Amino acid sequence: MLLSRDDILAIYDPPGKETLHLLTGQAGATRKHVQADPSHGLPGADGRARQHHGGGESHQDRPGKPAEAAQPQAQAPRTHTDQQPRHGPARDSLTGLSTRAEFQDRCGEAVAAAKHAGNPIALFLMGLDRFKDLNNMLGHQTGDAVLVEIAQGLNSLLKTSDLAARFGGDEFALMMTGLSSPTDAQPLASQLLEITAASVRRKAPNFRSSASVGVALYPEHGSNVDELIQNADIALRRAKTEGRGQTQVFSQPMRATLVERLQQLSAFQRAVEVGEVRPYYQPQMRLSDRRSYGFEALARWVLPDGEILYPAHFQAALEDAESAILLGDHMLQRISDDLRRWQDAEMPACKMSINVTAPELKRGDYPDRVARLFQAKRVPLSQLTVEITESVLLDEKNSQVTETLADLRKLGISIALDDFGTGFASLTHLKSYAVNQIKIDRSFISDLTSNTDDWAIVRATLSLARSLGIQTVAEGLEEKDQLKCLQSLGCDFGQGFFFSRALPADEAEAYFRMHRAYKKAQLHQFVLPSREP
Repeated sequence: MLLSRDDILAIYDPPGKETLHLLTGQAGATRKHVQADPSHGLPGADGRARQHHGGGESHQDRPGKPAEAAQPQAQAPRTHTDQQPRHGPARDSLTGLSTRAEFQDRCGEAVAAAKHAGNPIALFLMGLDRFKDLNNMLGHQTGDAVLVEIAQGLNSLLKTSDLAARFGGDEFALMMTGLSSPTDAQPLASQLLEITAASVRRKAPNFRSSASVGVALYPEHGSNVDELIQNADIALRRAKTEGRGQTQVFSQPMRATLVERLQQLSAFQRAVEVGEVRPYYQPQMRLSDRRSYGFEALARWVLPDGEILYPAHFQAALEDAESAILLGDHMLQRISDDLRRWQDAEMPACKMSINVTAPELKRGDYPDRVARLFQAKRVPLSQLTVEITESVLLDEKNSQVTETLADLRKLGISIALDDFGTGFASLTHLKSYAVNQIKIDRSFISDLTSNTDDWAIVRATLSLARSLGIQTVAEGLEEKDQLKCLQSLGCDFGQGFFFSRALPADEAEAYFRMHRAYKKAQLHQFVLPSREP
Protein backbone atom coordinates (compact mmCIF):
# COMPACT_ATOMS: atom_id res chain seq x y z
CA MET A 1 0.00 0.00 0.00
CA LEU A 2 1.50 3.33 -1.11
CA LEU A 3 0.44 6.44 0.71
CA SER A 4 0.34 9.98 -0.48
CA ARG A 5 2.95 12.45 0.70
CA ASP A 6 0.34 14.37 2.70
CA ASP A 7 -0.80 11.18 4.45
CA ILE A 8 2.74 10.40 5.57
CA LEU A 9 3.53 14.00 6.55
CA ALA A 10 0.43 14.12 8.72
CA ILE A 11 1.88 11.76 11.31
CA TYR A 12 5.10 13.65 11.98
CA ASP A 13 6.12 16.75 13.85
CA PRO A 14 8.17 19.47 12.02
CA PRO A 15 11.55 17.73 12.44
CA GLY A 16 10.30 14.56 10.78
CA LYS A 17 8.73 16.48 7.92
CA GLU A 18 12.18 17.42 6.65
CA THR A 19 13.04 13.85 5.72
CA LEU A 20 9.63 13.30 4.19
CA HIS A 21 9.81 16.49 2.13
CA LEU A 22 13.11 15.32 0.76
CA LEU A 23 11.77 11.84 0.06
CA THR A 24 9.08 13.40 -2.08
CA GLY A 25 11.30 15.98 -3.80
CA GLN A 26 10.21 19.04 -1.82
CA ALA A 27 13.73 20.34 -1.28
CA GLY A 28 12.81 23.98 -1.53
CA ALA A 29 10.16 23.67 1.17
CA THR A 30 12.62 21.82 3.34
CA ARG A 31 15.23 24.55 3.14
CA LYS A 32 12.69 27.22 3.97
CA HIS A 33 11.60 25.21 7.00
CA VAL A 34 15.17 24.77 8.15
CA GLN A 35 15.69 28.51 8.20
CA ALA A 36 12.78 28.92 10.56
CA ASP A 37 14.06 26.27 12.97
CA PRO A 38 17.83 25.81 12.73
CA SER A 39 17.99 23.47 15.71
CA HIS A 40 15.78 20.71 14.49
CA GLY A 41 16.86 17.21 13.61
CA LEU A 42 15.11 14.12 12.29
CA PRO A 43 12.96 11.68 14.21
CA GLY A 44 15.06 9.08 15.98
CA ALA A 45 15.11 5.48 14.84
CA ASP A 46 15.68 4.08 18.34
CA GLY A 47 12.04 3.82 19.31
CA ARG A 48 11.96 7.22 20.79
CA ALA A 49 10.51 9.96 18.66
CA ARG A 50 11.87 13.40 18.91
CA GLN A 51 9.18 13.70 21.49
CA HIS A 52 8.85 8.66 20.82
CA HIS A 53 7.68 9.77 21.03
CA GLY A 54 10.38 14.90 22.87
CA GLY A 55 13.54 13.16 23.73
CA GLY A 56 15.59 14.44 20.82
CA GLU A 57 19.26 14.96 21.54
CA SER A 58 19.24 18.54 20.32
CA HIS A 59 20.94 21.59 21.70
CA GLN A 60 19.39 24.98 21.05
CA ASP A 61 21.59 27.51 19.28
CA ARG A 62 22.62 29.75 22.15
CA PRO A 63 24.98 32.74 21.83
CA GLY A 64 27.50 31.60 24.46
CA LYS A 65 30.49 33.77 25.39
CA PRO A 66 31.78 35.50 22.27
CA ALA A 67 35.36 35.86 23.53
CA GLU A 68 36.04 32.29 24.69
CA ALA A 69 33.38 30.18 22.99
CA ALA A 70 32.76 31.33 19.45
CA GLN A 71 36.35 31.71 18.20
CA PRO A 72 35.28 32.20 14.58
CA GLN A 73 38.87 32.65 13.48
CA ALA A 74 39.48 28.91 13.97
CA GLN A 75 38.41 28.35 10.37
CA ALA A 76 40.45 30.12 7.68
CA PRO A 77 38.45 32.94 6.08
CA ARG A 78 37.30 32.57 2.51
CA THR A 79 36.09 35.36 0.29
CA HIS A 80 32.84 33.55 -0.54
CA THR A 81 31.87 32.71 3.01
CA ASP A 82 32.63 36.19 4.26
CA GLN A 83 29.78 37.45 2.14
CA GLN A 84 26.22 37.32 3.40
CA PRO A 85 24.49 34.44 1.56
CA ARG A 86 20.95 34.83 0.37
CA HIS A 87 19.62 32.68 3.21
CA GLY A 88 21.06 34.57 6.20
CA PRO A 89 24.26 34.67 8.31
CA ALA A 90 27.14 32.60 6.97
CA ARG A 91 28.50 31.65 10.40
CA ASP A 92 27.06 29.86 13.39
CA SER A 93 27.21 32.26 16.33
CA LEU A 94 28.50 29.66 18.81
CA THR A 95 31.04 27.57 16.91
CA GLY A 96 32.09 29.87 14.07
CA LEU A 97 31.36 27.11 11.55
CA SER A 98 29.23 27.65 8.48
CA THR A 99 25.47 27.56 8.90
CA ARG A 100 23.34 24.93 7.28
CA ALA A 101 22.15 27.28 4.53
CA GLU A 102 25.69 28.31 3.67
CA PHE A 103 26.77 24.65 3.69
CA GLN A 104 24.05 23.71 1.23
CA ASP A 105 25.04 26.57 -1.09
CA ARG A 106 28.73 25.66 -1.02
CA CYS A 107 28.02 21.94 -1.47
CA GLY A 108 25.84 22.71 -4.45
CA GLU A 109 28.74 24.56 -6.05
CA ALA A 110 31.12 21.70 -5.27
CA VAL A 111 28.77 19.11 -6.79
CA ALA A 112 28.39 21.23 -9.94
CA ALA A 113 32.17 21.42 -10.25
CA ALA A 114 32.57 17.69 -9.58
CA LYS A 115 30.21 16.88 -12.44
CA HIS A 116 32.69 18.40 -14.86
CA ALA A 117 35.89 17.17 -13.18
CA GLY A 118 34.62 13.70 -12.29
CA ASN A 119 35.92 13.91 -8.71
CA PRO A 120 34.21 12.13 -5.82
CA ILE A 121 32.79 14.04 -2.85
CA ALA A 122 32.05 12.67 0.60
CA LEU A 123 29.36 14.24 2.76
CA PHE A 124 29.39 13.40 6.47
CA LEU A 125 26.61 14.06 8.98
CA MET A 126 27.58 13.56 12.62
CA GLY A 127 25.23 13.59 15.59
CA LEU A 128 26.28 13.49 19.23
CA ASP A 129 24.82 10.69 21.31
CA ARG A 130 23.15 11.54 24.66
CA PHE A 131 23.93 15.24 24.25
CA LYS A 132 20.67 16.26 25.89
CA ASP A 133 21.68 14.25 28.95
CA LEU A 134 25.05 16.04 28.99
CA ASN A 135 23.25 19.40 29.03
CA ASN A 136 20.87 18.28 31.77
CA MET A 137 23.61 16.85 33.97
CA LEU A 138 26.43 19.36 33.48
CA GLY A 139 24.67 22.46 32.20
CA HIS A 140 24.43 24.22 28.87
CA GLN A 141 27.70 26.08 29.41
CA THR A 142 29.55 22.76 29.41
CA GLY A 143 27.50 21.64 26.43
CA ASP A 144 28.49 24.78 24.55
CA ALA A 145 32.14 24.20 25.40
CA VAL A 146 31.93 20.66 24.00
CA LEU A 147 30.39 21.94 20.78
CA VAL A 148 33.12 24.58 20.35
CA GLU A 149 35.84 22.02 21.06
CA ILE A 150 34.39 19.66 18.44
CA ALA A 151 34.17 22.50 15.92
CA GLN A 152 37.86 23.27 16.39
CA GLY A 153 38.70 19.61 15.88
CA LEU A 154 36.68 19.46 12.68
CA ASN A 155 38.44 22.53 11.34
CA SER A 156 41.78 20.77 11.80
CA LEU A 157 40.73 18.18 9.21
CA LEU A 158 39.75 20.65 6.51
CA LYS A 159 41.62 21.41 3.34
CA THR A 160 41.01 24.55 1.30
CA SER A 161 38.17 23.04 -0.72
CA ASP A 162 36.49 21.33 2.29
CA LEU A 163 33.78 22.76 4.50
CA ALA A 164 32.40 22.14 8.01
CA ALA A 165 29.06 23.35 9.33
CA ARG A 166 26.89 23.16 12.38
CA PHE A 167 23.51 21.93 11.23
CA GLY A 168 21.88 23.09 14.47
CA GLY A 169 21.62 21.41 17.85
CA ASP A 170 24.13 18.60 18.22
CA GLU A 171 24.61 17.84 14.53
CA PHE A 172 27.58 18.73 12.35
CA ALA A 173 28.22 18.31 8.64
CA LEU A 174 31.41 18.03 6.62
CA MET A 175 32.02 18.08 2.89
CA MET A 176 35.30 16.51 1.83
CA THR A 177 36.53 16.98 -1.73
CA GLY A 178 39.59 15.83 -3.60
CA LEU A 179 39.39 12.26 -2.34
CA SER A 180 41.52 9.78 -4.24
CA SER A 181 38.71 7.20 -3.98
CA PRO A 182 35.37 6.84 -2.18
CA THR A 183 36.95 4.34 0.23
CA ASP A 184 38.84 7.24 1.81
CA ALA A 185 35.59 8.24 3.53
CA GLN A 186 35.76 5.49 6.17
CA PRO A 187 39.03 6.56 7.88
CA LEU A 188 37.85 10.17 7.83
CA ALA A 189 34.66 9.11 9.61
CA SER A 190 36.77 7.32 12.22
CA GLN A 191 38.68 10.55 12.79
CA LEU A 192 35.39 12.38 13.39
CA LEU A 193 34.43 9.88 16.07
CA GLU A 194 37.86 10.21 17.72
CA ILE A 195 37.65 14.02 17.71
CA THR A 196 34.23 13.93 19.35
CA ALA A 197 35.25 11.44 22.02
CA ALA A 198 38.37 13.46 22.86
CA SER A 199 36.38 16.70 23.05
CA VAL A 200 33.89 15.21 25.50
CA ARG A 201 36.70 13.77 27.62
CA ARG A 202 38.37 17.16 27.88
CA LYS A 203 35.29 19.26 28.64
CA ALA A 204 33.16 16.66 30.47
CA PRO A 205 35.60 14.05 31.81
CA ASN A 206 33.04 12.26 33.97
CA PHE A 207 30.44 11.91 31.22
CA ARG A 208 30.49 9.07 28.74
CA SER A 209 29.27 9.96 25.27
CA SER A 210 29.99 9.18 21.67
CA ALA A 211 28.84 10.23 18.22
CA SER A 212 27.27 8.57 15.22
CA VAL A 213 28.16 9.31 11.60
CA GLY A 214 26.27 8.90 8.35
CA VAL A 215 28.08 9.13 5.01
CA ALA A 216 26.85 9.74 1.49
CA LEU A 217 29.15 9.78 -1.55
CA TYR A 218 28.88 11.66 -4.81
CA PRO A 219 27.99 10.45 -7.38
CA GLU A 220 27.06 6.99 -6.01
CA HIS A 221 24.46 8.23 -3.51
CA GLY A 222 23.05 11.37 -5.09
CA SER A 223 23.32 13.68 -8.05
CA ASN A 224 22.61 16.89 -6.09
CA VAL A 225 23.22 18.30 -2.65
CA ASP A 226 19.69 17.66 -1.35
CA GLU A 227 19.92 13.96 -2.18
CA LEU A 228 23.33 13.69 -0.57
CA ILE A 229 22.18 15.39 2.65
CA GLN A 230 19.05 13.30 2.82
CA ASN A 231 20.90 10.02 2.25
CA ALA A 232 23.64 10.91 4.73
CA ASP A 233 20.90 11.63 7.26
CA ILE A 234 19.26 8.26 6.59
CA ALA A 235 22.65 6.62 7.17
CA LEU A 236 23.09 8.61 10.40
CA ARG A 237 19.74 7.37 11.74
CA ARG A 238 20.73 3.82 10.87
CA ALA A 239 24.00 4.28 12.79
CA LYS A 240 22.02 5.41 15.86
CA THR A 241 19.61 2.51 15.48
CA GLU A 242 22.42 -0.03 15.23
CA GLY A 243 23.85 0.97 18.59
CA ARG A 244 25.40 4.44 18.20
CA GLY A 245 29.07 5.32 18.32
CA GLN A 246 29.59 4.03 14.77
CA THR A 247 29.58 4.96 11.09
CA GLN A 248 27.14 3.88 8.42
CA VAL A 249 27.58 4.52 4.69
CA PHE A 250 24.32 4.99 2.84
CA SER A 251 22.87 2.17 0.77
CA GLN A 252 19.61 1.98 -1.16
CA PRO A 253 18.06 -0.67 1.16
CA MET A 254 18.21 1.94 3.95
CA ARG A 255 15.87 4.18 1.98
CA ALA A 256 13.49 1.32 1.26
CA THR A 257 13.40 0.42 4.95
CA LEU A 258 12.65 4.02 5.92
CA VAL A 259 9.82 4.37 3.39
CA GLU A 260 8.31 1.06 4.48
CA ARG A 261 8.48 2.12 8.12
CA LEU A 262 6.80 5.46 7.41
CA GLN A 263 4.04 3.75 5.46
CA GLN A 264 3.44 1.30 8.29
CA LEU A 265 3.34 4.05 10.89
CA SER A 266 0.83 6.04 8.87
CA ALA A 267 -1.40 3.02 8.25
CA PHE A 268 -1.23 1.89 11.87
CA GLN A 269 -2.06 5.29 13.33
CA ARG A 270 -4.99 5.62 10.96
CA ALA A 271 -6.17 2.13 11.99
CA VAL A 272 -6.08 3.16 15.65
CA GLU A 273 -8.09 6.29 14.92
CA VAL A 274 -10.85 4.42 13.05
CA GLY A 275 -11.06 1.64 15.65
CA GLU A 276 -9.52 -1.23 13.69
CA VAL A 277 -6.98 -1.76 16.48
CA ARG A 278 -8.72 -3.13 19.55
CA PRO A 279 -8.02 -5.19 22.67
CA TYR A 280 -8.40 -8.95 22.65
CA TYR A 281 -8.38 -10.62 26.04
CA GLN A 282 -6.40 -13.75 26.89
CA PRO A 283 -7.68 -15.43 30.06
CA GLN A 284 -5.41 -15.79 33.07
CA MET A 285 -6.36 -18.78 35.18
CA ARG A 286 -5.76 -19.66 38.81
CA LEU A 287 -3.81 -22.91 38.58
CA SER A 288 -4.89 -24.38 41.92
CA ASP A 289 -8.46 -24.91 40.67
CA ARG A 290 -8.30 -23.80 37.00
CA ARG A 291 -10.82 -21.02 37.52
CA SER A 292 -10.87 -17.59 35.92
CA TYR A 293 -8.81 -14.86 37.53
CA GLY A 294 -8.48 -12.15 34.91
CA PHE A 295 -7.17 -11.25 31.47
CA GLU A 296 -4.22 -9.78 29.65
CA ALA A 297 -5.32 -7.20 27.07
CA LEU A 298 -3.46 -7.70 23.78
CA ALA A 299 -3.59 -5.36 20.79
CA ARG A 300 -5.04 -6.83 17.59
CA TRP A 301 -5.40 -5.06 14.26
CA VAL A 302 -8.64 -6.28 12.67
CA LEU A 303 -8.73 -5.48 8.97
CA PRO A 304 -12.02 -4.66 7.20
CA ASP A 305 -12.05 -8.15 5.62
CA GLY A 306 -11.79 -9.77 9.07
CA GLU A 307 -8.11 -10.71 8.90
CA ILE A 308 -6.35 -10.24 12.24
CA LEU A 309 -2.84 -8.81 12.42
CA TYR A 310 -0.72 -9.52 15.48
CA PRO A 311 1.97 -7.29 17.05
CA ALA A 312 4.69 -8.93 14.95
CA HIS A 313 2.98 -7.44 11.89
CA PHE A 314 3.20 -3.87 13.20
CA GLN A 315 6.37 -4.01 15.25
CA ALA A 316 7.72 -0.77 13.77
CA ALA A 317 4.69 1.08 15.13
CA LEU A 318 5.22 -0.38 18.60
CA GLU A 319 8.84 0.82 18.54
CA ASP A 320 7.82 4.36 17.59
CA ALA A 321 7.15 6.43 20.69
CA GLU A 322 4.37 8.54 19.20
CA SER A 323 2.53 5.45 17.95
CA ALA A 324 3.10 3.64 21.25
CA ILE A 325 1.52 6.49 23.19
CA LEU A 326 -1.40 6.69 20.77
CA LEU A 327 -1.96 2.94 21.08
CA GLY A 328 -1.67 3.02 24.88
CA ASP A 329 -4.29 5.74 25.22
CA HIS A 330 -6.60 3.92 22.81
CA MET A 331 -6.23 0.59 24.64
CA LEU A 332 -6.93 2.18 28.03
CA GLN A 333 -10.09 3.77 26.64
CA ARG A 334 -11.38 0.53 25.14
CA ILE A 335 -10.44 -1.57 28.19
CA SER A 336 -12.13 0.79 30.64
CA ASP A 337 -15.24 0.76 28.42
CA ASP A 338 -15.34 -3.05 28.49
CA LEU A 339 -14.76 -3.23 32.24
CA ARG A 340 -17.58 -0.74 32.79
CA ARG A 341 -19.91 -2.75 30.53
CA TRP A 342 -19.03 -5.99 32.28
CA GLN A 343 -19.63 -4.34 35.64
CA ASP A 344 -23.06 -3.10 34.51
CA ALA A 345 -23.84 -6.66 33.36
CA GLU A 346 -22.99 -7.87 36.91
CA MET A 347 -20.03 -9.92 35.79
CA PRO A 348 -17.76 -10.74 38.76
CA ALA A 349 -14.76 -8.44 39.07
CA CYS A 350 -11.63 -9.52 37.22
CA LYS A 351 -8.05 -8.41 37.08
CA MET A 352 -6.97 -6.74 33.84
CA SER A 353 -3.33 -6.58 32.73
CA ILE A 354 -2.17 -4.06 30.15
CA ASN A 355 1.26 -3.66 28.59
CA VAL A 356 2.78 -0.20 29.06
CA THR A 357 5.79 1.13 27.15
CA ALA A 358 8.65 3.39 28.21
CA PRO A 359 7.39 6.42 26.23
CA GLU A 360 4.09 6.30 28.13
CA LEU A 361 5.77 6.06 31.53
CA LYS A 362 8.26 8.82 30.75
CA ARG A 363 5.57 11.38 29.98
CA GLY A 364 5.07 11.89 33.71
CA ASP A 365 1.30 12.30 33.59
CA TYR A 366 0.48 8.63 32.96
CA PRO A 367 -0.87 7.90 36.49
CA ASP A 368 -3.12 10.96 36.40
CA ARG A 369 -4.50 10.08 32.99
CA VAL A 370 -5.26 6.51 34.07
CA ALA A 371 -6.86 7.68 37.30
CA ARG A 372 -9.10 10.23 35.56
CA LEU A 373 -10.22 7.72 32.95
CA PHE A 374 -11.08 4.92 35.37
CA GLN A 375 -12.75 7.25 37.85
CA ALA A 376 -14.88 8.72 35.07
CA LYS A 377 -16.01 5.18 34.20
CA ARG A 378 -16.42 4.28 37.89
CA VAL A 379 -14.09 1.30 37.46
CA PRO A 380 -11.91 0.45 40.51
CA LEU A 381 -8.22 1.08 39.83
CA SER A 382 -7.45 -2.04 41.86
CA GLN A 383 -8.61 -4.12 38.88
CA LEU A 384 -5.73 -2.85 36.74
CA THR A 385 -2.28 -4.40 36.45
CA VAL A 386 0.43 -2.56 34.51
CA GLU A 387 2.89 -4.89 32.80
CA ILE A 388 6.39 -3.63 32.03
CA THR A 389 9.48 -5.32 30.64
CA GLU A 390 12.93 -5.09 32.17
CA SER A 391 14.11 -2.99 29.23
CA VAL A 392 11.87 -0.20 30.55
CA LEU A 393 13.75 -0.26 33.85
CA LEU A 394 17.09 -0.10 32.04
CA ASP A 395 16.10 3.06 30.19
CA GLU A 396 18.33 6.13 30.50
CA LYS A 397 15.39 8.09 31.97
CA ASN A 398 14.95 5.55 34.72
CA SER A 399 14.21 8.13 37.44
CA GLN A 400 11.02 9.26 35.69
CA VAL A 401 9.93 5.65 35.19
CA THR A 402 10.59 4.89 38.85
CA GLU A 403 8.50 7.84 39.97
CA THR A 404 5.65 6.89 37.66
CA LEU A 405 5.58 3.29 38.90
CA ALA A 406 5.52 4.50 42.50
CA ASP A 407 2.58 6.80 41.72
CA LEU A 408 0.71 3.92 40.08
CA ARG A 409 1.22 1.80 43.18
CA LYS A 410 -0.18 4.58 45.36
CA LEU A 411 -3.35 4.50 43.25
CA GLY A 412 -3.81 0.81 44.01
CA ILE A 413 -2.65 -0.36 40.57
CA SER A 414 -0.57 -3.54 40.53
CA ILE A 415 2.80 -3.77 38.78
CA ALA A 416 3.84 -6.89 36.87
CA LEU A 417 7.32 -7.61 35.50
CA ASP A 418 6.86 -9.26 32.12
CA ASP A 419 9.15 -11.80 30.38
CA PHE A 420 10.90 -12.47 33.68
CA GLY A 421 14.24 -14.21 33.35
CA THR A 422 15.12 -12.89 29.90
CA GLY A 423 16.51 -9.49 31.00
CA PHE A 424 19.79 -8.36 32.50
CA ALA A 425 19.11 -7.59 36.15
CA SER A 426 15.98 -9.39 37.30
CA LEU A 427 17.00 -9.83 40.94
CA THR A 428 18.08 -6.20 41.21
CA HIS A 429 14.71 -5.11 39.87
CA LEU A 430 12.82 -7.25 42.38
CA LYS A 431 14.84 -5.60 45.13
CA SER A 432 14.54 -2.04 43.83
CA TYR A 433 10.93 -1.90 42.64
CA ALA A 434 7.65 -2.68 44.34
CA VAL A 435 6.56 -5.48 42.01
CA ASN A 436 3.31 -7.33 42.72
CA GLN A 437 3.69 -10.01 40.09
CA ILE A 438 6.29 -11.62 37.86
CA LYS A 439 5.45 -13.35 34.61
CA ILE A 440 7.73 -16.29 33.80
CA ASP A 441 8.66 -16.12 30.14
CA ARG A 442 7.28 -18.75 27.81
CA SER A 443 10.81 -19.78 26.82
CA PHE A 444 11.13 -21.49 30.22
CA ILE A 445 7.67 -23.10 30.04
CA SER A 446 7.76 -24.68 26.57
CA ASP A 447 10.27 -27.43 27.57
CA LEU A 448 9.46 -27.43 31.27
CA THR A 449 8.69 -31.16 31.45
CA SER A 450 11.63 -32.30 29.31
CA ASN A 451 14.45 -29.89 30.12
CA THR A 452 15.90 -30.19 33.61
CA ASP A 453 17.53 -26.75 33.40
CA ASP A 454 14.19 -25.04 32.62
CA TRP A 455 12.53 -26.99 35.42
CA ALA A 456 15.23 -25.92 37.90
CA ILE A 457 14.98 -22.26 36.82
CA VAL A 458 11.19 -22.21 37.15
CA ARG A 459 11.32 -23.91 40.54
CA ALA A 460 13.90 -21.44 41.83
CA THR A 461 11.92 -18.48 40.46
CA LEU A 462 8.71 -19.64 42.14
CA SER A 463 10.51 -20.20 45.44
CA LEU A 464 12.06 -16.74 45.29
CA ALA A 465 8.71 -15.12 44.48
CA ARG A 466 7.00 -16.86 47.42
CA SER A 467 9.68 -15.67 49.81
CA LEU A 468 9.17 -12.09 48.59
CA GLY A 469 5.37 -12.27 48.63
CA ILE A 470 5.12 -11.83 44.86
CA GLN A 471 2.53 -13.56 42.70
CA THR A 472 3.62 -15.63 39.70
CA VAL A 473 2.12 -16.12 36.25
CA ALA A 474 3.38 -18.70 33.74
CA GLU A 475 3.15 -17.56 30.12
CA GLY A 476 2.73 -19.82 27.10
CA LEU A 477 1.09 -22.72 28.91
CA GLU A 478 -0.03 -25.11 26.17
CA GLU A 479 0.01 -28.69 27.49
CA LYS A 480 -1.59 -30.59 30.34
CA ASP A 481 1.78 -31.90 31.56
CA GLN A 482 3.01 -28.31 31.86
CA LEU A 483 -0.06 -27.46 33.94
CA LYS A 484 0.50 -30.39 36.31
CA CYS A 485 4.16 -29.51 36.73
CA LEU A 486 3.41 -25.86 37.48
CA GLN A 487 0.70 -26.86 39.95
CA SER A 488 3.14 -29.12 41.78
CA LEU A 489 5.71 -26.32 41.92
CA GLY A 490 3.19 -23.86 43.35
CA CYS A 491 2.78 -21.38 40.47
CA ASP A 492 -0.18 -19.07 41.12
CA PHE A 493 -1.58 -18.31 37.66
CA GLY A 494 -1.13 -19.27 34.04
CA GLN A 495 -2.14 -18.21 30.56
CA GLY A 496 -1.75 -19.80 27.18
CA PHE A 497 -3.49 -21.78 24.47
CA PHE A 498 -4.13 -24.68 26.88
CA PHE A 499 -6.83 -22.45 28.39
CA SER A 500 -7.72 -20.13 25.54
CA ARG A 501 -6.45 -17.87 22.78
CA ALA A 502 -7.03 -14.13 23.13
CA LEU A 503 -10.74 -13.37 22.73
CA PRO A 504 -12.80 -10.37 21.67
CA ALA A 505 -14.67 -8.66 24.48
CA ASP A 506 -18.01 -10.52 24.15
CA GLU A 507 -16.34 -13.93 24.04
CA ALA A 508 -14.06 -13.01 26.93
CA GLU A 509 -17.06 -12.12 29.08
CA ALA A 510 -18.71 -15.46 28.29
CA TYR A 511 -15.49 -17.33 29.05
CA PHE A 512 -15.08 -15.65 32.42
CA ARG A 513 -18.65 -16.40 33.43
CA MET A 514 -18.19 -20.05 32.44
CA HIS A 515 -14.98 -20.36 34.45
CA ARG A 516 -15.79 -17.84 37.17
CA ALA A 517 -13.54 -17.62 40.22
CA TYR A 518 -16.15 -18.60 42.83
CA LYS A 519 -18.61 -21.45 43.24
CA LYS A 520 -21.53 -19.76 44.92
CA ALA A 521 -21.72 -16.02 44.97
CA GLN A 522 -23.86 -15.89 48.08
CA LEU A 523 -21.35 -17.95 50.07
CA HIS A 524 -17.97 -17.11 48.58
CA GLN A 525 -17.42 -13.48 47.74
CA PHE A 526 -14.79 -12.97 45.06
CA VAL A 527 -11.69 -11.28 46.49
CA LEU A 528 -8.87 -10.04 44.28
CA PRO A 529 -5.49 -11.41 45.43
CA SER A 530 -3.10 -8.71 46.54
CA ARG A 531 0.44 -8.53 47.86
CA GLU A 532 0.64 -8.15 51.62
CA PRO A 533 2.38 -4.95 52.76
